[in-house]
Amino acid sequence: MKTTTRILLGCLTGIQLLYFPLNRLSNGGIAPLIPLDAYIPLWPVWAVPYLLIVACWPVAIAWAVFFAKDEELVALVVSILTASLAGILTFILFPTYVIRPEITAQGWAADLLRWIYANDGTYNALPSGHVYMTTVLAYYGRRWFPKVRGLFPALVVVILLSTLFTHQHYLLDLAAGLFVGLAACSIGPWAARLFIPQSKPKTVQLIKVPSSKE
Repeated sequence: MKTTTRILLGCLTGIQLLYFPLNRLSNGGIAPLIPLDAYIPLWPVWAVPYLLIVACWPVAIAWAVFFAKDEELVALVVSILTASLAGILTFILFPTYVIRPEITAQGWAADLLRWIYANDGTYNALPSGHVYMTTVLAYYGRRWFPKVRGLFPALVVVILLSTLFTHQHYLLDLAAGLFVGLAACSIGPWAARLFIPQSKPKTVQLIKVPSSKE
């Protein structure tokens, strides 16, 4: 792994760590809900994909660290770094939160969602970190695994639904998360070409062989 990649990974780790104090210590701001949000039901079983995807993020990044080419790894890290930086700056400058409903259902799914509510703050709503992180990783997953590329958009849809049905986010949060994630995906490959010098094709010098008539 090159020094540039190590620096980018360090920056990414530092920025990601800012999420937690902002999530728990922020105050003020608004809840970015719109009238359509009132029609979205609470469906506790969607807490399962909502939690599982968080465990998949570091696994996907670790795979890229060990198996992706340098340029591909830099592109991924820059994309995640860009999305995360956009998210953190928005959380600081424009605080947003969710108003959670009371969970009246019983059962393991309801208990799991109660655990999420108890351990996750209500701030950092817009843009949705779940959405922009999953969007970025799905974008690169389609590039790296073309035989199953159709699975990655489906995964993004599942995460979109999970954030809604757990009432962890509003519709505007998802729209902003998609925008940030897709914008970051366009920046990553461009930045990688700047950080990783492209090898120039070797030129072959042709030697003229004198003919027998000369």
